[in-house]
This record gives sequence, C-alpha cells and structure tokens, in this order.
Amino acid sequence: MSCVIGIDLGGSKIALGLVSAQDEILARRRIDTDADAGLQGVVERIADEVAALQNTLPRDEAVSALGVGAPGPLDHRKGELLTLVNLPGISNTPFRRALEERLSLPVALDHDAKAAALGEFHFGAGRGRDSMIYIVIGTGV
Repeated sequence: MSCVIGIDLGGSKIALGLVSAQDEILARRRIDTDADAGLQGVVERIADEVAALQNTLPRDEAVSALGVGAPGPLDHRKGELLTLVNLPGISNTPFRRALEERLSLPVALDHDAKAAALGEFHFGAGRGRDSMIYIVIGTGV
C-alpha cells in the first residue's frame, strides 16, 4: 500500500501529514519554517521530517508522492515559489525541483489556500456539497 504526505509550508511553521490510500491521517509532524536557512535548508528540514514519517510505516508500505501547499504567489506549472513576503529566504526558487531531487519522489505544488479548499471540499465540511466558500486567514493577513 502506498501513502502520500501533505505539506503545509507556512510563514512560521511547516505542517506535514502522512495519509493512507484510504484517506486516513496516520501521523502528523510540525516544525518551524526557518526560511532564513534558504532553499536547501528548508528542503533539508522537510526531508528530515519526511524520513521520520516514512519510518512510522510498515516495511510493505511506502510514500509515493508529496503534495505541498505554499503561500503565493507561485508558478505551480514550473514549481517555483515567487516573491513571498513571509518567506523571503526561499523566494524566487525552484522549490518543487529541489524537493523532488532531494527525496526522489514526485511533488505537486499549489497555492496553500487552493489546496486547503480542495481538501475541505472533497474530504471535510464541503463533502457532498455542490459549492463551498473557504476563507484563509494566516500569517500573511
């Protein structure tokens, strides 16, 4: 069985969740962002947490992909973080490529509010509804 890891990259914290193929949250981790460490520093911090989550899995299970929600603006097609007011240390960087190369896993990158709204619509309070509104208030407000 394969699992995925969802990552919320925020201005002050990074939250990670290990999710089963049955949409069950198996484990969570949370660390400070420390964007001043630059792209490689943040990627290494995430890689350490991904390894810790992988170590909680039985041998016959593996992580197959990562999904990252990051504060905008970003270019989700290129996988680049653009000018991030709350994360200047990793602004204008090829974030997705750096994470994929470090972890040898496919990475989907999108805006954090969009990712959260889609998750809530499909698996949370919006499940089964025709429409929904999702409002995000975070570090950038």
